[in-house]
Amino acid sequence: MSMENNHEQRLNRLFTDYRAACPDPEPGANFMPALWQRIEARRNPVLQWVTLSRRALAGALALCLMFGVVLGTALSSSQFYQSTYIEALDADDSPEDLAAMHPVSIETFPPPAGGSAKQQ
Repeated sequence: MSMENNHEQRLNRLFTDYRAACPDPEPGANFMPALWQRIEARRNPVLQWVTLSRRALAGALALCLMFGVVLGTALSSSQFYQSTYIEALDADDSPEDLAAMHPVSIETFPPPAGGSAKQQ
């Protein structure tokens, strides 16, 4: 039992020494402004840049996710992206018959000036 009393006495002495070394601050009218001045004095400019860059990165990530969702929903509802290649070709308004385009033969152009023309 004396060992427990010894531990309690040592603990009480430790608490008493701690209380003497670290007195309670007396709150006054200037307590909070002085506290914030000490906090602001310890702030590091590099830490502020790190915090700013993290916020910018989070904002950019949120913006990219938002654009991804918007574009994903817009593209999924488009009929163009849901059709196959053959369906897209079938729906195309290009002429069906190439002969209808009336290809021009090379003989219809005038001969080059000073060049050898085709002998008749």
